[in-house]
Amino acid sequence: MTIAPSRDHLDMLRRVTRQVLVTPDLPRVLDSIVGALVADTGAVVARVFLYFDSEAECEICRGRARADGQPVGEALHLWANAGAPTPLEGPWHLMPLSMPTVGAQVATSRKPDLVNDIWSDPRFQAVPKVRDELRAQGVRAAAMYPLDFRGELLGLIGMLCDRPIATEEFELLAIFADQAAMAIKSASLLGEIDRHRAALAVHNEYLQAELREEAGFAGIVGESAALKGVVRKVRQVAPVETTVLLLGETGTGKELIARAIHEESTRKDRALIKINCGAIPQGVVESELFGHEKGAFTGALQRRIGRFELADKGTLFMDEVGELPLDTQVKLLRVLQEQEFERLGGTRAIKVDVRLIAATNRDLEKEVTEGRFRSDLFYRLNVFPIRIPPLRERTGDIPLLVHHMLAQLQRKLAKPLKGVTVASMRMLQEYTWPGNIRELQNVLERACVLANGPVVTVEDLMRRAPIPAAVAPEDPALGPLTRLDDHERAHIRRVVAACRGRISGPKGAAAILGINPNTLRSRMRKLGIDVH
Repeated sequence: MTIAPSRDHLDMLRRVTRQVLVTPDLPRVLDSIVGALVADTGAVVARVFLYFDSEAECEICRGRARADGQPVGEALHLWANAGAPTPLEGPWHLMPLSMPTVGAQVATSRKPDLVNDIWSDPRFQAVPKVRDELRAQGVRAAAMYPLDFRGELLGLIGMLCDRPIATEEFELLAIFADQAAMAIKSASLLGEIDRHRAALAVHNEYLQAELREEAGFAGIVGESAALKGVVRKVRQVAPVETTVLLLGETGTGKELIARAIHEESTRKDRALIKINCGAIPQGVVESELFGHEKGAFTGALQRRIGRFELADKGTLFMDEVGELPLDTQVKLLRVLQEQEFERLGGTRAIKVDVRLIAATNRDLEKEVTEGRFRSDLFYRLNVFPIRIPPLRERTGDIPLLVHHMLAQLQRKLAKPLKGVTVASMRMLQEYTWPGNIRELQNVLERACVLANGPVVTVEDLMRRAPIPAAVAPEDPALGPLTRLDDHERAHIRRVVAACRGRISGPKGAAAILGINPNTLRSRMRKLGIDVH
């Protein structure tokens, strides 16, 4: 029987090729190949053997013990069979390359072989078990192709017929050999990728567990009652879609709390977009929030996507929301009410699904009373307020924070940092920390950079802090006496605190003190005052 190219034949090859490319299940692909080969040629048997240089690589051989206990070494292992029923795990499963069979010869020589009269070929008479089976099945001809992928032996494909095999059929077998080699190599690469992916997943989970153990809940470090109250509120509000307002002094970790809310929410797989409203010039804050169209204003050379649009289906964290100008507050209120906005210069309303977390170090109720913040926006934001306590209200957490920060600085600075001296820890706990955790982190980092050993001291750095009245000299008429630098430092801190951290601008500390903002910043650095 001669096989002529036909539409059915081409369709069959397309189906097999498509299955090879999209199916990671190797046995299923190989079964489809030998099944199609038998169906299209009328072969008595079609088989695929895989080559392994040891039995341990074969799943079937690993699941059974050899009777003689002797290793086989390099062999072909039966993995797919069509036509005459032959169990894959049966006595025909193994074909050692050391056997004097045609299959072993084809595999070792990497050359195909076509025998149309197997009874006149001595190789088929050399193995009585093979000869007797073929005679019982009425087999007269055999064709075999090595499965070779860029010089790598993968196995063998062959078919047995009860009639002579035409040249076209032999060429068809070559096409099936290519398909089988592609399927075997693809499955091998996919399996390797899966193994690496599984190993990476285990490794990642291990690292995440270490980080969680080291950082506590969502990276929040501390055991004080005040902090536990914050964590309790975070757990309560995170799963729902309620707007959250974080209240607290600068440096208390409002961004960390916002991230904890996001990570514990149903939106954790989407983006957490952040914007600091106090760090954006008033002229561009609206563009930052809502975006703009090309040509919306001078300098708008292309369309810009705003933070609200970037945060769609996720969470938007607006830090220092009290700094927003009144006209922007109106647009923010509309987004919160209607979940839509328009880009600057645009005419189309853009619908968004955004959860808002706002933060401020200002007294917004006072800002509302004095007309600097809209009351309707305040009530929209103040649905679930969370006050974050300053560090001076939870000094018991300072040892835990120091341990946590030293572990981070040890990796960052590549130094064997073990702890701080007893005197340093006492000073850290007695200090009032106007800059809160951020100031503590900066002091510790400076101390670690200067440290010459594993035990860190902050005593020299902390001397820049105001001297407690109990240890300062005292004049009966004037009261406690301090150095000029201490007096200046305390005065600057009071003014900066009264201005809620603002340095420049008409309501900033520099204007009140009557000096240039850059001069004030330079003086603050010299006095050891944290500049935010």
